[in-house]
Amino acid sequence: MRTTIDLPEPLFHRAKLLAVQRRVTLKKLITEVLETAFHETPPASRRMTSPPVPFEATGPLPALSNREIADLFEEEDLRKAGIP
Repeated sequence: MRTTIDLPEPLFHRAKLLAVQRRVTLKKLITEVLETAFHETPPASRRMTSPPVPFEATGPLPALSNREIADLFEEEDLRKAGIP
């Protein structure tokens, strides 16, 4: 099946480099990583049974793309670092 994903550029470059180092295609690397992740069972202590903070939606939640969410995280990191 073919799909499109939007990766942050530094992550894409690291993944591509790792694929070259392992002498596999990027498709094969991503497939192997996902298969490994699906076979792992999270430790019992890491399973979340309820949200860590209460959340009350006052209306419909905005639909954000992965890119928009990544941009928000990056903006937050820059603010925390004191970079305007």
